[in-house]
Amino acid sequence: SRDWLKQFEWTVNHTLNRGDHLFRSVAGYSFAEDFSENMSMTNYDFSFDQFLYHDIGAGSYLSSGKANMGSNKSSSRLVALFGRVNYSWRDLLTATTSLRYEGSSRFGVNNKWGYFPAVSGAWEIANMPFMENVSEVRSLRLRASYGVTGRRAGSNYQSLQTYRPRHNYFLDGRWVTGFAPSKNANPDLQWELGVATNVGVDFDIFNRFRGSVEYFDRRSENLLYTYSAPQPPFLYPSILVNLGSTKNVGVETSLEADIILKENFSWQMSGTYTFGTTKLTKLSDDVFQAAYLDLYQRGGLGTSEYYFRIEEGGKIGQIFGYEHAGIDENGELLVYSEEGELIPKTAADNSDKRYIGNTAPKYFFSWINSVKYKNWDLSLTTRGAAGMDMWNGQLFSIGLKGSPANNVLRTAYTTYDHITSDGAILSSFFLENGAWLNIERITLGYNC
Repeated sequence: SRDWLKQFEWTVNHTLNRGDHLFRSVAGYSFAEDFSENMSMTNYDFSFDQFLYHDIGAGSYLSSGKANMGSNKSSSRLVALFGRVNYSWRDLLTATTSLRYEGSSRFGVNNKWGYFPAVSGAWEIANMPFMENVSEVRSLRLRASYGVTGRRAGSNYQSLQTYRPRHNYFLDGRWVTGFAPSKNANPDLQWELGVATNVGVDFDIFNRFRGSVEYFDRRSENLLYTYSAPQPPFLYPSILVNLGSTKNVGVETSLEADIILKENFSWQMSGTYTFGTTKLTKLSDDVFQAAYLDLYQRGGLGTSEYYFRIEEGGKIGQIFGYEHAGIDENGELLVYSEEGELIPKTAADNSDKRYIGNTAPKYFFSWINSVKYKNWDLSLTTRGAAGMDMWNGQLFSIGLKGSPANNVLRTAYTTYDHITSDGAILSSFFLENGAWLNIERITLGYNC
């Protein structure tokens, strides 16, 4: 096998200063082309092993028609023209605008190129004349941005009709290998898009507190997914289509404070907090339709259950299963039916399933402390997440006495001794609070 990449990038910069106006610009061109090829030969049953692969035809599988060989080659090309202009006026107003015009060989003939613009601006209120006497505010900066990026998802040749050998035909007195389409081509394949909008404020006040508050709206559009294809006109029952979209909105805050500032002792603290939710906003259109997506199939022989289900308008990360309703006198797990009645798990079917939890965190946070005393310094960094559920796969698989596993946890005969059920059901009984806090780093140093 062999893989290689050809890459070239060229940029030019320019700065223009006219009094209170300062412009900085950059423009460029980039080119990248990657290739991958491989060949393979497989043979078996050699009389002698000393020749290794240097005489691979000596194996008996070749003469009996059982040997294998294959080869493959793939390539793709990515080309872009881009430019950016930064502008500032008297340390009061700043703005940036950029445009990237990018093309990929992976996409359909009419959609290979995409325009990806971005614009941002900021206003430093603390430098305005009416703030001259407000010494407590060193910086108060309003900012906003909007941008579109392209994602080159999928694999090579999905937009083109490719062929593969299928059957042999008797033609002109001999057998001939025939080729047929290998998949449904989609000449309308295009870039997946990331669209982000941010509005925020940065501040530095009392010469002690610094931070920011930001609202974000991040969307993914033209997401690729394999849909069922109507037959006819399509030859195969599935096709890759740009159709889905998601939306992630929330608020992100950060704060840094000098708690203590003395000559031989200082304590600085900082932290971040983010709240957000992500939803699937579009899944179907008039031609390609899907009521929902089932993701991450449960392991085990004969099972066809999936842990997650996402439907249009629903949140990402939702677990689809049965709601736990207690344990009966025989030690069997109970669940709620579709009508809200208590039924044993053996009597439940798919119609009784519902959304029972979500494994996607709603909140992310971090907390950092830095303390200095004379030549000593100590720092502590923590990070965490909350607002989500966690699936206890260990309890599910080997945590109950009725588990089909050869060995189970000791707690099956202590904590869960009253349960005789095998537990092999996607029930909220196995969900736990997934919040966590991790101490990522503790450092202690001394400066000589």
